[in-house]
Amino acid sequence: MIVNSNDRLRVRRYVLALCLAPIFGASSAGAQGNVSCADAATQGAGGPDITIGVNGGFTGPSASFSQGMKRGIEICTKEYNDAGGYKGRKVEMIYLDDQAKPEVAINNISRFIQRDKVVGILGPVNSGNALAFLPKTEEAETPVIVPIASSVGIVYVDADGKPVANSTAPGAKPRKYTFRTSMQDDFQIETVLAYAKQAGWDAIGIMHDTSGYGSQAKATAQRIIAGQGLKILATETYNVGDTDMTSQLQKMKSAGVKQIINFGLAAELAGLLRSAQKIDYKVQWAGPWGYADPAVGRLAGQELMEGVLAVASFTIDSSPAAADFHQKMLKSFNENPFPMTAALGYDAAKLMLTALAKSGPDQVKLRDAIETLEGFSGVSSIPSRPFSPTRHHSLDSNDMFVATWRNGDLVKAK
Repeated sequence: MIVNSNDRLRVRRYVLALCLAPIFGASSAGAQGNVSCADAATQGAGGPDITIGVNGGFTGPSASFSQGMKRGIEICTKEYNDAGGYKGRKVEMIYLDDQAKPEVAINNISRFIQRDKVVGILGPVNSGNALAFLPKTEEAETPVIVPIASSVGIVYVDADGKPVANSTAPGAKPRKYTFRTSMQDDFQIETVLAYAKQAGWDAIGIMHDTSGYGSQAKATAQRIIAGQGLKILATETYNVGDTDMTSQLQKMKSAGVKQIINFGLAAELAGLLRSAQKIDYKVQWAGPWGYADPAVGRLAGQELMEGVLAVASFTIDSSPAAADFHQKMLKSFNENPFPMTAALGYDAAKLMLTALAKSGPDQVKLRDAIETLEGFSGVSSIPSRPFSPTRHHSLDSNDMFVATWRNGDLVKAK
C-alpha cells in the first residue's frame, strides 16, 4: 500500500483531533465545546425556502480560502435545516463563483438581489471584490456578513462614504448593512506587533509586496510601530509574482535582522521561505494570516513552515469548540485543509441564521437583528456580543492571537 504525504497529514490531523477531544471535552455540550447551528433553528408549519447568497472565489487564486469558507457554511446550514430551519422553512444557500474578479462579483450580487431575492449575503473572500459590489448591497438594503476579506474599508467609511484604512480614525463609521467575521487588517497588524514587543524582538525587518494590500499594510504597521517603540532595522519590498527574493534577504541579513514581519500572499510567502533557505538565512518569520494559508507550505515545503508565526482567530487547539468543529470537518469531508477559513465561514453563517430566527426573512429587520445580537456562541474567538451600532467588525486585536506552524498544523503559539 502506498501512502502519500497528504494521506499522512490527514491521519496526523485526525489523531490530533482525537487527542484534543478528551483534553477539551469536545464531545460534550454547551460550555464543554459543542457549538451547533441547530441552536438557531425554530419549529413551525414550514413554507417556501429562504434564500441566502454566498459569493466566493471558488476557482482562481482564492480557491483555498473560498472552499474552506464554503465547507463551514455547508455544515452550519445542514445543522440548521435538519433541526427545523426557520419555523419549519429550509434555508437554501446559493453559491456563486466570482473567480476573484470584481466584475464577476458585481454580476453575482446583481443576480442575488434581482433574480434570487436573497434575504442576505455571505462573502466575499477578496477585498477588492467586496469594495466593488458593496455599493449595490447597501443601496438594496441587503445585509452582508464578510467571513474572509479583511480590508478595513470594506466595513468602515468616512463621512463621504469612501473606504478608510483605519477604523478608529476620526469620522470613520460602519456601512449600515455590512458586517464582518474576518480578521480586520489593522487589528491583525496590532496583534503581530504586540507579540513582537512582548517577545522582546530587537532586530526586526519589515517586508511587503507592492500590491495595494502590501503597501497599505506596511503604512498601517508604520503608524502602529511609532507608538510601540519597536526598532526596525530594514525594510524591503518585492513584486507579486516574484519567486527569487535573495537580493532583498541578503540586505536583511547584512543589516542584522533576526525577525521579519511580512505582508504578502501565499505564492510570494513561499518564495521568501525558499529564498532564505538558498542563502542559509535563519530568521523568524511572522505576519498576518497570509501565513495561515496551507498553500504556503505546499509550495515551499512543510519543513520550511515549521515555527512560522501567523495571526489567528481559530486553530484546532484554541478552544473546546474549535476542537469539536475540527472533528465535524473531518467527519464531513475527511480533511480540514484550511481550518480558519472553515471556522469563519461557519460562524458567519451561524450569525446570520441566529439573527434570522429573531427577525424573520425581512432584510431591514435582519440587519437590525445582526447588529444587536447577544449571547452568541461560535467556534472562532468571536465575542458573545459581536456587533453594535458603531462596531460592525466582530474581532479586534483582543480577540486575535498568534499561532505557529508545528508538525504540519497551525496551533496556538506558546
